[in-house]
Amino acid sequence: MLQVYNPDPPGYREMMQYEEDSQRASDAAEEKKQEILEKLEDDELVDIAGEAFGELFSTKHSDEADKLTNEIVKALVLGCNKDMTVRQLLSHLSLEAEKIVTDYIFTHAN
Repeated sequence: MLQVYNPDPPGYREMMQYEEDSQRASDAAEEKKQEILEKLEDDELVDIAGEAFGELFSTKHSDEADKLTNEIVKALVLGCNKDMTVRQLLSHLSLEAEKIVTDYIFTHAN
């Protein structure tokens, strides 16, 4: 009977396939990030965010849009935490108003 010698340890090929798949996923995520950065450089996402803000003004939540503008101005003028995140800014909106803004951005930015 002929016995085939396999120099690879058990599970080696599966591990290599997993590594290749992980690398492909990482590369795809990096490409997506680069696309977003290019859109930011072209101010495309800024325009979309502005449109989302306008969308909020056209609803019953226009007073909350004023609150958000106020928070942004306070952060700039008072020199508040420079690491303030978008999520922290949006936390000044009601959940319904936040959903309007984020849904609009996610729909139009992708």
